Amino acid sequence: MKKTYLFLFLLSISTTSVTGQTRQPQKIGDFIESTSYNEHRRGATQNLQYFPEGNDFVCINGKNRFTRALYGSHTEFRLETSDRPVFASYIKNNCKHISFKLQTPKGNLSLDSVKHCESRYTAGRRSYTLTDPAFAEGKLLITTLALPHKDGAIWKFEITGSNTFTPVLQAFISEIRNPKLNRNGDMGADPADSFEAPLQARQLQSCSKEIKGILYVLLNNQQLSILPPSEGATLFDQAEAARVRIASRIRIETPDPYFNTLGGTLAAAADGIWDGEVWLHGAIGWRMPLSGWRAAYTGDALGWHDRARTHFNAYAASQVTQVPNTIPHPAQDSALHLARSVKEWGTPQYSNGYICRNPHRNNQMHHYDMNLCYIDELLWHFNWTGDLAYARQMWPVITRHLAWEKLNYDPDNDGLYDAYACIWASDALYYNSGAVTHSSAYNYRANKMAALLAKKIGEDPTPYQTEADKILKAMNERLWIPSKGHWAEFQDFMGHKRLHESAAVWTIYHAIDSETANPFQAYQATRYIDTAIPHIPVTADGLEDNGYATIATTNWLPYSWSINNVAFAEVMHTALAYFQAGRSDEGFQLLKSSILDGMYLGDSPGNFGQISFYDAVRGECYRDFGDPIGVASRVLIQGLFGILPDAMNDRLILRPGFPSLWDKASVATPDLSYSFARKGDTDTYHISRQFKQPLRLVLQVNAKKETIREIKVNGTPASWKRTEAANGYPNISIQVPPTPAATIAIEWAGKELRTLVPKEISVAQNGKLTVEVPSEIAITQVYDPQGILATHSIQTTGFNARMKEAAGHHTFFLCTHQGEMDWWQPVNVYIETPQSATYTDFADINPRNCRMVNLDRQLNASITDIYQNEYLSPRSPYTTLQLPTQGIGEWCHPLLTATIDDSGLRNRVQNDTFTTSLGIPFRIKADGNNILFTSLWDNYPDRATIPLSGSASHAYLLLAGSTNHMQCHIANGVIRVHYADGTVQETELINPDNRCPIEQDFYVDGKAFVVPSPPVPIACT
Repeated sequence: MKKTYLFLFLLSISTTSVTGQTRQPQKIGDFIESTSYNEHRRGATQNLQYFPEGNDFVCINGKNRFTRALYGSHTEFRLETSDRPVFASYIKNNCKHISFKLQTPKGNLSLDSVKHCESRYTAGRRSYTLTDPAFAEGKLLITTLALPHKDGAIWKFEITGSNTFTPVLQAFISEIRNPKLNRNGDMGADPADSFEAPLQARQLQSCSKEIKGILYVLLNNQQLSILPPSEGATLFDQAEAARVRIASRIRIETPDPYFNTLGGTLAAAADGIWDGEVWLHGAIGWRMPLSGWRAAYTGDALGWHDRARTHFNAYAASQVTQVPNTIPHPAQDSALHLARSVKEWGTPQYSNGYICRNPHRNNQMHHYDMNLCYIDELLWHFNWTGDLAYARQMWPVITRHLAWEKLNYDPDNDGLYDAYACIWASDALYYNSGAVTHSSAYNYRANKMAALLAKKIGEDPTPYQTEADKILKAMNERLWIPSKGHWAEFQDFMGHKRLHESAAVWTIYHAIDSETANPFQAYQATRYIDTAIPHIPVTADGLEDNGYATIATTNWLPYSWSINNVAFAEVMHTALAYFQAGRSDEGFQLLKSSILDGMYLGDSPGNFGQISFYDAVRGECYRDFGDPIGVASRVLIQGLFGILPDAMNDRLILRPGFPSLWDKASVATPDLSYSFARKGDTDTYHISRQFKQPLRLVLQVNAKKETIREIKVNGTPASWKRTEAANGYPNISIQVPPTPAATIAIEWAGKELRTLVPKEISVAQNGKLTVEVPSEIAITQVYDPQGILATHSIQTTGFNARMKEAAGHHTFFLCTHQGEMDWWQPVNVYIETPQSATYTDFADINPRNCRMVNLDRQLNASITDIYQNEYLSPRSPYTTLQLPTQGIGEWCHPLLTATIDDSGLRNRVQNDTFTTSLGIPFRIKADGNNILFTSLWDNYPDRATIPLSGSASHAYLLLAGSTNHMQCHIANGVIRVHYADGTVQETELINPDNRCPIEQDFYVDGKAFVVPSPPVPIACT
């Protein structure tokens, strides 16, 4: 047998030093957003910094300073609090540091230095209990609140436990150490000491007074003052009452103390991103209005329907209505190297239907498609309210949007839409007019809901229902991968029109959230998250190890900002998809992992942050960010508690997503309150509804046992029916007529339901699989959507099958019958890949026997040309986001380039020979062309043939080239070896398996950023 081995030797040549190359991932993408102030924490052991106690986040002698903000009025003002009583107030260009000391008989004592400090964060309030030897037997209690109606704060100081301890309180206020803040002083985005006092304060002011019982200190106009007791008590009580009104909006009680803090905390954070007219991008950093992203979901989910409508009206007024499309596709910006649309009125993007970024301004061009998210939030508003009068008012906004989306992103009318920066993780995403899953899913739901609205308000639903049907059909036929059970990220519009199968989490959760999936697809797609997306353990000293893990957004390399991050909103939206798929235990586990990560292990108690500590490049940063607040509102209300209003169809679906071990839970919102309790074999639900219109109730729950003895609604027997599910449990549905309150009691009977295969089974390729079937259960059907079963048979006592060769993680389904229940059970199978032989291609090199192949006549460029060229064709005929003309960078940084310096290579050439450190010689000239480029760009041929003669035991190729994150886990090129006997062997060059970008090294951490170890060999036999 002849053997020829080809080994891909990746040559990365750059002017940067080795140190610079290893830090390169932090410089690709949004340079500001890739700056890290957490390098000192990288790889550090986490601690459980806060623990739950009732509604409080508690810490003892904590270390974090200026990391928990309190919001009062709906302005930029906030009070920064710490784990110890030291504070800062934020007003742009006038921030203040605030500290306190006590004058005691034993001397002066800074309150942030006492021996024992217990601090509590309670949904908009920070309180402290201080003890110290200087206090004798006394305790100092401190409570601070932001004022609700003006920019300011109030402190309440109270001495307890001693009638003789009456110290003097000294209050100090000065400028802050770092007045030039990058992101408003937000955590992880500005230096941690930004709000500390300067070493030499120039604006120091102070006031003091003896504490006799209770003392109140006021911050007003960025100045401190001591209040008379009665005035202080009145102002403090007003602030506390305002806080309670917000915090009591959402009340949660569960068996898990880590969740019982979340209701009021979420409401307080949501109030922090409300500016009186719109939901903001963030409460602190990124405190600005944006028409899109997911903050506005919080309005309806938390019952602020009035605020939601105000928000939607403000941005309806920002929709362009008087600028027809007069400039045809493509309308790319040549000054920005064709990477994105040119900002010019009349282009397809900047024409009628486009929604601008600021409220009540329809004359601003922005570089995102925020229409999709805004419209989805608006459509959810109709799900919550059923307000047909408002639907009629907003109908023109919706129809203009749908026409604009079609014009811009489905101009070829194939039913699949390009994605033009339409989700939070948009920076550096570009699809070159491809058919994209997440944008197509958004447009599917928008058209389906538009058809429903049209029927309700007397408009023609036909065009919208037709478009929705077309999108769903195209998604299933072209983007769904039946053999793997998930959607592709996208399909290329140009070139070989290939599927990019390595989907991001946003692909999975948007497709499920937009209701494009049937139950079998939803289960399989979330299994893709289980098996293909990096899972990062969430562990900490003081935290019980229960297998907590968060996830990265993709498994793509190399790093670029927003492409592969650990982002709280992305994790929570993925958890919502698990709940929607009926996988409540998995959804809860992921949600709890994220909550622990950000709110208890992180530096800010109860924080709805943007980026996690586990993010490989950025680390923990931002607080009370709009997207995680909006998504958390949905995952808690709609996911965990399963409140799914469908007011347009006069119904409310209640589909609790409780973990299987919970025996009780309750939630109270302005729209609905309900409790669940399990005692023995009886589940009881008490439901009280406050919706403006009467809605019939549909309760959907997983069956607990094989038989239902009885169901009663308000004491009267009721019927039930089975609903379609593929999550491994029978799902039953109970309908209740419209009524303000209902008590539903379900009494289960018979045996516990049997799960056939609780864990994934490993099977060899072409191997046999056997599933034992208990006597009380029967298999009635087999559904093999991924086509992995070569043969199968069903017997009374077992199911037997032989697998095909499709390696990897797969699922098929068995329909089972037990008692009164019939349901589908997933069977997860891992078909093992045979272990490859260990390659020793470089173990026996004999340079004397190496024969160089002369490619002088075929070399067509210098390596240094790679990013010096202009790659102008072929390019899409439509407006899109695409690779810049220099062949590197992305739409956020379209002028980015890299200088490739091959002088080091050329200097090592002697006698037209370059000898590697392994001793392998290659023929390269010191001057002139030194590489043979192939490319789908017209600059170079798309293939090259190298004639060979004779025979050899090995063949070595020296390769270099470009790749990027949008070409990850897909063949970037192919090497084919044609033998004299007519046989051909093919090896794909895949990022990151055996292809690497020439301008940088891969950042690899073994968690979110992984390359094969050892690298995949390229072998031809």
